[in-house]
Amino acid sequence: MNIALIRLSAIGDCCLVLPVVRAILQQKPEAHIHWLIGKAAYELLQYSTHPRLTFKVIEKPKSLSDYKSIRNYFNNKEIDTVLAMQASTRANLIYPMIRAKTKIGFDRVRARELQWLFTNKKIPFANEHLHDSFCQFAKQLGVNTEQLDWSIQLQPDLEKNLVERFAIGEDYIVINPAASKLERSWQEEKYAMLIDWLTVKHKLKVILTGGVADFELKMAKHICDLTQNKPLNLVGKTSLSELAVVLKSAQLVVAPDTGPAHIANAVGTPVIGLYAVAPGRLSAPYKHKDLLIDKFEDAVKNILGKDPKTVPWKTRVHDRAAMDLISFEEVAEKINQALSIN
Repeated sequence: MNIALIRLSAIGDCCLVLPVVRAILQQKPEAHIHWLIGKAAYELLQYSTHPRLTFKVIEKPKSLSDYKSIRNYFNNKEIDTVLAMQASTRANLIYPMIRAKTKIGFDRVRARELQWLFTNKKIPFANEHLHDSFCQFAKQLGVNTEQLDWSIQLQPDLEKNLVERFAIGEDYIVINPAASKLERSWQEEKYAMLIDWLTVKHKLKVILTGGVADFELKMAKHICDLTQNKPLNLVGKTSLSELAVVLKSAQLVVAPDTGPAHIANAVGTPVIGLYAVAPGRLSAPYKHKDLLIDKFEDAVKNILGKDPKTVPWKTRVHDRAAMDLISFEEVAEKINQALSIN
């Protein structure tokens, strides 16, 4: 059985797909999976290999020649099933490039950009976490997803190199302050308060992580300027693989709706997820729902002026004021809870 799996991005979403891929390969010894994946996600997952897993690394297609290249790759593969795990305009146009008897996609509610036109079998709709929706694809193949291996294999000796470069040390907490959009990020003043509180109350070092986007760099600098106890600022200074090592060695991670939260979840580090723009029940760190702070319903009620029980599934509160509904005290309480467990 040859399976084509399409999930190019985002990095966090690919972390949610990986354990499902492992379950398919374990329970279907005849299966070979060809995973179309983006460069950034591949950088993180490249060591999580399997003899019957082939990563096909591509950029998101932008031209006719890009789609032809994908078609040529699959021409001699005799694909039996396509797992259409990404629903976007550019991803949806990949599906006609692959000849297969069965093409499994999202249900009509979640099949964004008319994805349902390009598939002939749908997973059932449920108001569920994104990872659970990925599990539904595996269940269509008769695969059980109750016991999953979430681990990400990391590059050997990377931790030693990071310690030498940044003097990371032990007993630290990671704060990844920014999400991919500023509206999903908590306020800098509250992060600064949290860092000073962690340093004084818990005697823990704090490390800031994040990407190279201009607003992330500015946000990290602003946080550092506001603190009395300066964190180690690694924002924009690590690769994704290096970031995963930093997250794995942390006692705890605090992050909004962003990929590093899912990386931390996958490498086994407790994560306090800060959610308000989107509902945490759909995309929070999967194994740490008990540490979730979710103000989405409050934001729908107080900012949109709507009933959270009747709004459509796709509703989002596109206003940074939603994140202001999360108080410093709530996050501090969750940290105390997490550290007492550990």
